[in-house]
Amino acid sequence: MAEIELEVADRKLQGYARRLPMDAVAELVWNGLDAGASRVSVTLERSAWGPITAITVNDDGHGMTPEDAVSSFRQYGDTWKADRRYRTGTRRSLHGRKGEGRLFAFTLGNSATWTTTADTPAGRQTTRIDANSNHPRRWHIGDPVSTEDAPGTSVKIIVPQGKNLRSLERDDAHEELLARLAPYLLAYPGITVEFDNHPLNAAAAIAQTTDLPLQLPARYADDDPPPFVRFVEWDSKRTTQRGMWACTVDGVAIASLEQHYSYSDPLIRFTPYVHTERFLEAEDPHLILMAYADLLAAADVAVKRHLALRRRVVATEVIRELKDQDLYPYDERDTDPTRVLERRTFDLVVTVARDALPKQLTQRDLSVRLIKTALEKDPTDLSRILESVLHLPAGERRALANLLDRTDLSHVIRAATVVSERLDFIASLRSIFADDVRRSALREVDQLHPAIAANVWLFGEEWPITGSEVGLTSVLRQHLDELGDQVELEDQLDAVMRDDGRSGRVDILLFRTGGSEQRTERLIVELKRPTVRIGKREVDQIKSYARAIVDNPQYRDVDCRWQFYLVTYDYDRRAIERDIRQRDKPPGLADDQNEYQVWVKTWGELFDAAERKLLFFKKQLAIEAGDSATTNKIDTTLTQLINPTSPGSGG
Repeated sequence: MAEIELEVADRKLQGYARRLPMDAVAELVWNGLDAGASRVSVTLERSAWGPITAITVNDDGHGMTPEDAVSSFRQYGDTWKADRRYRTGTRRSLHGRKGEGRLFAFTLGNSATWTTTADTPAGRQTTRIDANSNHPRRWHIGDPVSTEDAPGTSVKIIVPQGKNLRSLERDDAHEELLARLAPYLLAYPGITVEFDNHPLNAAAAIAQTTDLPLQLPARYADDDPPPFVRFVEWDSKRTTQRGMWACTVDGVAIASLEQHYSYSDPLIRFTPYVHTERFLEAEDPHLILMAYADLLAAADVAVKRHLALRRRVVATEVIRELKDQDLYPYDERDTDPTRVLERRTFDLVVTVARDALPKQLTQRDLSVRLIKTALEKDPTDLSRILESVLHLPAGERRALANLLDRTDLSHVIRAATVVSERLDFIASLRSIFADDVRRSALREVDQLHPAIAANVWLFGEEWPITGSEVGLTSVLRQHLDELGDQVELEDQLDAVMRDDGRSGRVDILLFRTGGSEQRTERLIVELKRPTVRIGKREVDQIKSYARAIVDNPQYRDVDCRWQFYLVTYDYDRRAIERDIRQRDKPPGLADDQNEYQVWVKTWGELFDAAERKLLFFKKQLAIEAGDSATTNKIDTTLTQLINPTSPGSGG
């Protein structure tokens, strides 16, 4: 047995322990490919409870003779590949130059064993090489043993307990390795690589490839072939490797440039590869970034330009298919700006979720309508639908949520929906009150009260987020007799039912409490039956009731503001007109004190005031939805999701 000393600094060796696990696996695979292997397999051994305990990389390459083992494992930076471009006899491109591949074993575990078989002048022999991270520069090479085994090399790495290799255990880990090897596997289709029982089939995993010409600086004019970008689109839904790679013309991946050129796109799953022989002069990612910054910038421009084109094509195809299937839920002739904005947002959502939409037309129709309903009612509900109904992967849901947040579309659609629903509510009640028969038949307990209780925004925008205060109930009940025997608190309405099951005819007291840490706000609303025409007696009653409440010892001298509303269909104008139409007072204000205000409002007045506000909001929303800056956001999102802040940023 020979013991050799690796000619490299300890600091350099320690750096390999901090590399990414898949970097290490890829380097060990490249070692096998550089050794002429036509088949390389990576096997993960697991314990009974799941974690990886060992990793084995086997290849059927030429192997190493005992002499090759001694020279190769002693050297660093000056190996047999240092001055060679191709593998002799195969014309296959070589990957490494410095002899780093074997050192990546320390990324994965604390001990590694190479068992390599090669043909030698003395016949076929097997040699074993052992290394341990406790003495990373010391390598043990065993005496050769004659064998009839086929040439090749196997490296087995022991993974210590507690070592975090979860990135290799993911279901899509093999796709990350495929993204690194794809150009090479396409260039040499006879090669087979397998990771954890997953064959890396580049042809099957790739949906399409496009070679992009570059607007190159003058210094690349004589390059033959000229540098180009191979834009690879993946068929798999889970491939997430979208960082740019520096490759040779033959597809050997020299370095990942993802840290500086990384792309995120929920519509197109892709990886760009920049091909040029010049990268062989640098190899190290940092050197490539410095020496070829102009080339990489040109490549980045080409990638983004092509990506924008592909997004438009994909989005157009998705929408056209829905229209051909008569499933597109919008009328494109509707030019209302808010509807246009909603429609464009829908186009974005279904385009991102295109692969998750069911193929069966009935189910597909249901899914499309669910998305439309979510946009109309509450765009924030989209995530739940996309997850529970369409089973869209979490990564794509997050990407879509980020897009909607980035374009500020959700709040416009949600606000427009709220305005439309409120205007419809007012229109419905107006039609009921305008009809004598329907107005007289309106039941307060189970019709009018629930409708108003659910729409307390009629009395101010601050009230929809408030609730009924439990402690207030007893005080209100204590003074309720001042309003007469036909009034009930809203939380007592279940008792106001006749023996025949019909609701009783009563006036209802609705109450809410809100405010802030500094001040409490309380709203008390007496809803008069539409058949009641109020006069001075009812106004005096509500004033007396208000004063009794605010003077109650529980609320006296408390920083609280009370609003009392007496709401009626009609009133005796000769009796109370002067009380509620006072000079320098807002219409309807019957009693204005420091602690409280008493208002008398007709349904018509409430509806009219609310409608004016809503119509103003609707106009503003239409302006915002139709504003070129706003509409450009959705167009930009559909066609240019990546908006770099600097030439070197991929978004």
